[in-house]
Amino acid sequence: MTLPRRLLGLPLLAGLAARPAQAQGTSPGATWPSRPVRMMVGFAPGGFTDIVARAVAEQYAAELGQPFVIESRSGASGTIAANAVAKSAADGSVLLFGHSTPNAVAAALFSNLPYDPLRDLTPIAQIAVHPHLLVVPASSPFTSVGQLIEAAKKNPGSVTYSSAGIGSVHHLACATLAQKAGVELTHVPYRGSAPAMADLLAGRVSMTIDGVSAVAPQIADGKLRPLAAGTLARIARYPDLPTLQELGYGEIDAMSWVGVFAPPGLSQPIVDRLVAASDRAMQAPAMIKVIEEGGSLPATRRTAEFRDFVALEIERYKAVLGEGKIALE
Repeated sequence: MTLPRRLLGLPLLAGLAARPAQAQGTSPGATWPSRPVRMMVGFAPGGFTDIVARAVAEQYAAELGQPFVIESRSGASGTIAANAVAKSAADGSVLLFGHSTPNAVAAALFSNLPYDPLRDLTPIAQIAVHPHLLVVPASSPFTSVGQLIEAAKKNPGSVTYSSAGIGSVHHLACATLAQKAGVELTHVPYRGSAPAMADLLAGRVSMTIDGVSAVAPQIADGKLRPLAAGTLARIARYPDLPTLQELGYGEIDAMSWVGVFAPPGLSQPIVDRLVAASDRAMQAPAMIKVIEEGGSLPATRRTAEFRDFVALEIERYKAVLGEGKIALE
């Protein structure tokens, strides 16, 4: 799959070559971490964000010599965890494994967000970008997006969709589809991708637009039926699957990303150690395997470049929300 350059950043090896080696014992960062580090995740265990976070934590522990302990604080589309880290001490004892929803979408979505993703969180390393598919249960009567939309036109509100929470990529993608198709789809939000997927598989909801990592195993097992790619370009794993744009529903780009953030004001020596550990982690075969098996691609933005990317994403989602007139129930 060919992805826009905005999603992938610069080549990893170039980034490595540009960074001088960390001088050991010459800064406070050389002794960090001296105790276990908590890494908060804003979504329920079992979803893509949680799986990649655990892989990163394992690599960090191996590189830095202390355990990195995953702490799940799901709810409010990941903003509970993001806010907790934004309000934490900048001593390197807590990190956020962030996601495009709490770290970008939320800033465009909520006027009362208790933190500013650009001011109150320090970007460390973008880790992966993740394409999404529109899927229905294998038991569904819908075998095409056209059939699904036609059913929604005949019985407004009868077609339901699950999401990882209000403001999640799933939510915005499905709501944008409804807006562009001129139909009413009923949103059923959950506290993360895993419980949303469970109810989709049980047939309690009609459809979703979810990440490849979540849907690919279920597609392979015959439990889900893919109807369209939610990205602007076709997805390499499903080359025969048309995009929603090809089907006539306009530009819908359901693509999420994940990465590591810290509280504001984290000292530069610790930031540098985390960046170096991230670069080495992204060369580990086990790390690459987790990302690629999830249908994602490694990303290489670090610090200032990552922050610039987040700022652009916030503006992109503001444009999507403004154009789509999406209801935020």
